[in-house]
Amino acid sequence: MKNLLVPELSSTARDAAILPLVVDLDGTFLKVDSLFETFACGLFANPLRSLLALVELRNGIAAFKQRLTRVAQPDVDSFPVREDLLAYLEQEARTGREVHLATAADLVIALRVAERFPIFKSVNGTSGDLNLKGQNKADRLLQQFPGGFVYAGDSRADLPVWRSAKAAVVVSSGRSQVGAVEAEGIKVERSFSDTPHYRAAWLKAFRPHQWAKNLIVLVPVALGWRDVTLEGLLRTLVMVGLLCLVASLTYLVNDIADLSSDRKHWSKRRRGFASGAIPVRDGLLAVGAILPVACIAALLVSPPAGLCLLLYVATTLGYSFGWKRIPLFDTFIIGLLFTIRILIGIAAADLVPSAWLLTFSMFFFFSLALAKRHTEILRAAEHGLQKLEGRGYQAGDESLTLAFGSAASMASIIIVVLYLVEEIFARQIYHTPAWLWVAPIAIFLFSCRIWVLSHRGRMTDDPVAFALRDNVSLGLGVLVAAAILLAL
Repeated sequence: MKNLLVPELSSTARDAAILPLVVDLDGTFLKVDSLFETFACGLFANPLRSLLALVELRNGIAAFKQRLTRVAQPDVDSFPVREDLLAYLEQEARTGREVHLATAADLVIALRVAERFPIFKSVNGTSGDLNLKGQNKADRLLQQFPGGFVYAGDSRADLPVWRSAKAAVVVSSGRSQVGAVEAEGIKVERSFSDTPHYRAAWLKAFRPHQWAKNLIVLVPVALGWRDVTLEGLLRTLVMVGLLCLVASLTYLVNDIADLSSDRKHWSKRRRGFASGAIPVRDGLLAVGAILPVACIAALLVSPPAGLCLLLYVATTLGYSFGWKRIPLFDTFIIGLLFTIRILIGIAAADLVPSAWLLTFSMFFFFSLALAKRHTEILRAAEHGLQKLEGRGYQAGDESLTLAFGSAASMASIIIVVLYLVEEIFARQIYHTPAWLWVAPIAIFLFSCRIWVLSHRGRMTDDPVAFALRDNVSLGLGVLVAAAILLAL
């Protein structure tokens, strides 16, 4: 019976079938580049040593790879592989064909991959001062397989190896690479391609749906509208745009930091970096090139607001580099990030800070962050997990998050009432301030709804993003907006 997963071999393939099949690792067998994965792993585990490892480049790329693997060891068991190629290799191995691994990745990484997939009969990788790439790899394989071999690769860097091989297996995202190989007069035994979703993956990685959170910057403008100038309003709007860009870039940093845990998560494994749809290299380059420019632009628009934005960046980077693994402190940091957004609005519009507003923000968003963690703990227990990967929470911590989260929620209601009485009503900037009592009532109902749904495990996203899609939450928001307008 014809195998449905692997089509019958062509005549070229049948002629080459007795030859050993040598497979490249990065971008071919794996969907990712192990070098950049190792660098990213080291960057978050030991930033200083990882950056110092770059100095080793003066001694060659092989020396750099060797030093980097001594700094950090990535979670090879979570690396995404090309399932179609793996199925083909396993079938070839079952027929008795020898399958070998030859890669420019450091030999330590290659050996760990071979341990995970025992189909490889031998392993060649970069070691000593020899970077096993291009012609170096071709020479090594000609020496090991004098009778010939078939080589599976993915890029133009593999052309010297394909020229030395009897036939090629091409892994690419389209027909262009196959055409380049055939143009060299190289026989193509098999080709594997997938539909590229690079742009779509980038769009999702930037989290544009999360930009609505940055509208919180406008809250001080709405509450202190009498003191806002046109220039201040324009500065605030520009800062909202810059904050959206910066927040998206910090999401990229966080995704790269969470690679291992995301790949083990039931839904996060489909994210761009975790799935291999976006190379880690591209993410690091985007953050390194764009983030400093955005911060400088913010300082030029409004130095005080720019400093607040720098504080936001420093805080979120601290979160990505380790604070997120400290239970409760991680949710405190999330509440702080929302509060910094309000500070950006105050600074950009040149308004007087309100201690009541900032305190309310800390308690309210700390509570919402705990609601998200509460749901994640419950869902982890449903999947039989004893802890949250990449976080410091364990399966039995749901009572802790429930207690702290609900207490913080109620505290925020008390604070918003005090804010109205002690500051808003006292300043007499509203014509009919009694309408503002709708706000604490609506916030109370929203908080109760969030915690009920979270405790039932139905909070599938973070509460702020959930509120933007939830009709009840949107209705409460409209009610508050209407009350403010009536109060004016």
